[in-house]
Order: sequence, then C-alpha cells, then structure tokens
Amino acid sequence: MRYKNVVDITRPIDYYCLEDCINGLCDNFDFLQSSVIGKSYLGKNINLLKLGSGERKSIFIGAHHAMEWITSLLLMRFVETICKSVVFGERMYGYDIGHILTARTIYIVPMLNPDGVNLAINGLEDGNPISTRLVQMNNGSPDFSRWQANARGVDLNHNYDADFDLLRELEIKSGITEPCATRYGGAYPESEPETSALTSFVRSQPDIGVLTALHTQGEEIYWRYGDIVPPRARVLAQLIERITGYKLEYPNEAIASYGGCKDWFISEFNKPGFTIECGKGENPLPLSDFTQIYTTVEEALISLAVN
Repeated sequence: MRYKNVVDITRPIDYYCLEDCINGLCDNFDFLQSSVIGKSYLGKNINLLKLGSGERKSIFIGAHHAMEWITSLLLMRFVETICKSVVFGERMYGYDIGHILTARTIYIVPMLNPDGVNLAINGLEDGNPISTRLVQMNNGSPDFSRWQANARGVDLNHNYDADFDLLRELEIKSGITEPCATRYGGAYPESEPETSALTSFVRSQPDIGVLTALHTQGEEIYWRYGDIVPPRARVLAQLIERITGYKLEYPNEAIASYGGCKDWFISEFNKPGFTIECGKGENPLPLSDFTQIYTTVEEALISLAVN
C-alpha cells in the first residue's frame, strides 16, 4: 500500500490547514476519532483527536500561544505517525502501537488557540469583526507575527486556576492591567472559551493520567508546581530529559509561575503534568527547525502516552 502524507510540514499550519489535515487523516484512518470540545472566541472549532480505547489516558495540547503554532504541526505529525504505525504494523521505539491502543487512549488538542494562530500566521483577515480592537491591543501595529494571546487579548497559558490571585498581583506590579498581545491572564480563571473547553473536557475524563502541553522555545521541561510533585512525575520527567536532552527546569520568572495549564492539572488532580519547551531560538521558530525538533521529541511523546 502506497501512502502519501497528509500533514504538510513545508508550510505553516493555520486553522484552515488544521481542519484539512484532520479531515484527510480521518478519511485515511477510520480508527482515528475527531470531535469538537468547544468554540474559540471567534467561533472556530477547538478540535480533539482520539486514538485508542483503553482506560489509561493521556492528553497533549498544542498552540496555547499563537506564535507557537509549530507545536500544532508537531502534534499533527505525531498523530499521523501513530496512525501509519498501526496500519503498517511498524513498531515505534519497540512499542507495538496497535496493541498499546487497546489498553490506552491518547487525546490530542492540536490547536487550543485557533483565533490567535490565524492572527499570527495570516494577520488581520478580511471580515474580522474585531480588527480595530486587535490593532489597539497590539500597540497600534498591524504586524501580529509575535502575537501570543487569543482574540480577546488573553494569554491562555495564564488563564487557569492555579494561584490566579498571585498571578494578578504580579501582573499589576508589571503594569499588565488589560488585554494585550501577551501575559494578560484574563478577568478570572477559565474566563476564556478556549481554556474553559479544555478544562471541562479534562474534568469529564477522570482517567486522564498525564497531561502534556507543548510550547516553544528553550529545550526545557517544566514538571512540578511549587512543592507539588505528583506520583511518577519525577520518573517521567527524567525519562523525557534522557530522551530529548532537554533540561528539567523551574520557572525563573515569578509571573511565569502561576496560571498555567500544567500547573492547574497538577494542583487539581495531583497527577503528572508537563510543559515541554520545544526547540531553541526566537519565537516564532522557523519551519526549517521542524524536522530536528520533531525527531528530538517524538520518542518522548510516545513514552508519555504509553507509560
């Protein structure tokens, strides 16, 4: 059987490209399940992909931050690679993936922030109903290539219920008091439709044992929340470190220490949660870095899915 890859790694992946990829993969692999867990502020789908049917579950999230859209491409290539492994019976790092998926379920939210991603890649598109407001939040600039927030100017990875009051105090001290391109955590935890959709889904799946959010850049792994170290977290973190060569780190900037996705997961469920800062350089990382980054993290993603 000849197979032509659906996921195109030679171009940026915006929301429309993501939708095409999902449709193409589902057409090729009938065991890949696709659903929508919510809508973005501007009404775009927040897509969820599901592989497997087992009781042990893990979840991976990409593109909290708009200009880190390459993480969506990483996860879509990951999904396609798993699907091909099942169909062609090819083992991945010694694992029989077809067999693994009878005992485990892998969830992927490839693009949590579709409004922001489209803004970062395509700029202001015709018909955007809040163009004027977006330019205001971007300090009057029409260049959104370094935009991180969602369409409401909220940094989604600061919008979770993890010491949110402390985050707000630090924001005010730093002069961050209103929606903007980055760092503003929102009016209250889970105020944004994107974060609310994700947290609602995760809470509906009590068997999810590991959460991993992909970000760029720094080649770092964040794996604990304050003094909270869930069971197995250290072992899994050291495994990721050994596979990737990335460093285990703790946030060295106070404002980065609160309100994050993995922080919320760890504090609410006392289960392993990870932020993996993929690649190195200056965001947005170029497509030319994709192959090296993917090659570095693929085994780690499989390991987090099966352990």
